[in-house]
Amino acid sequence: MRYQSLYASLPLILSLLMVGCAGLEQREEPPRVNLVNLRVLDVQLFEQRYGLTLRIINPDRRELSIEGFSFEVELNGQEFAYGVSGDQVVIPGFSEETLEVEVIGTLFNVVEQLRNLERRSGQPLEYRIYGRISITGGLISIPFEQQGSIGPAPTGQSNAGPSTNSRTR
Repeated sequence: MRYQSLYASLPLILSLLMVGCAGLEQREEPPRVNLVNLRVLDVQLFEQRYGLTLRIINPDRRELSIEGFSFEVELNGQEFAYGVSGDQVVIPGFSEETLEVEVIGTLFNVVEQLRNLERRSGQPLEYRIYGRISITGGLISIPFEQQGSIGPAPTGQSNAGPSTNSRTR
């Protein structure tokens, strides 16, 4: 008797699961997050605060409703700073927005970066920003990663600004 009621309700359960999974639909293209600017906000002995300007690009036709995100910044392969943002923003399809966020670095990170800069004199500064974007009302978050370099261009080329390589994992 118990199994008969379970079998009778199985189509209903499967239908509800299918409707629930429809909300987990993949985006056509994931968003891109580009580092636009980095500036020093506050320097203390053991902690430094930096302001970042991030450009979030929505290459998908559907709007992107961001609830918040977390991210880390690396310079020359070493951790430099990390941060979170609870700023909610809605980016229409095929649009972009810039966000001002703060990150925190530590004395240890700054000392390591100074050592690396001394060793890498004359070489470009390599950077990487990566993290996860939380979607409003979603059960999943979208990972992102962007890499690039700033500094001397190879011989025979002009340095027209940062070189970037964005991707979403």
